[in-house]
Amino acid sequence: MPTILVTNDDGVHAPGIKVLADVASDFGDVWVVAPTEEMSAASHSLTMRRNIQVTRIDRRTYAVSGSPVDSVLIALFEILPEWPDLVLSGVNAGYNLAEDVFYSGTVSAAREGALYGVPSIALSMERKEEMHWDTAEKVTRDILLEFAGRRDFRLLSVNFPSVPYGMLRGKMWTYLGNRTYERPVRKNGDGTYTIGGKPIFTVKEGSDIWAVLNLYVSVSPLSLDLTDWDYLRRLTHKS
Repeated sequence: MPTILVTNDDGVHAPGIKVLADVASDFGDVWVVAPTEEMSAASHSLTMRRNIQVTRIDRRTYAVSGSPVDSVLIALFEILPEWPDLVLSGVNAGYNLAEDVFYSGTVSAAREGALYGVPSIALSMERKEEMHWDTAEKVTRDILLEFAGRRDFRLLSVNFPSVPYGMLRGKMWTYLGNRTYERPVRKNGDGTYTIGGKPIFTVKEGSDIWAVLNLYVSVSPLSLDLTDWDYLRRLTHKS
């Protein structure tokens, strides 16, 4: 049986990780290693200046007092009995669209797996008052039926609306759209600051944003190389 590492950034007890682990158990031997508490927007952070505590919850479930990326590293090098065949991160309560892939602990945990050569998938569902976890279960199963066991990808970011499964219009391959925030910094009355703000979408057909707004499951293949190759070629040509 394949070995599957399941993690997230919402915490080891979040409903989304239970959905992901339950579905993944039909595809391989599942190990859950995830942060003890919610670590949303942790990005690709590492815990460098304090010791990390790992608590064994059951035979294959561990809580890590660190970031999502800490969890993946500790799983890979200390907990799992063998190198995993797949890393799954999520199911996150909230989209990780466009530029949010840079902030997301969910995507970063999957990216860490990909950096070590393991095919990795991050899954995120729209955050709404009514969270359709039954839809998350079915979408996760659809994704694993297509990608579990494959080695022809490195990192996928999957996003889908929180609606009844029958409302979804299918899967769409997408590119990252553009999503910034209006007034992302707010000064509070006590002199402190709050990071947040209303998202501003640039909706272009074919983007991940367009897909979820039109009730598709968005699947974006992500690169690990941030080099601006076009500009580098121009600079090299000039020299």
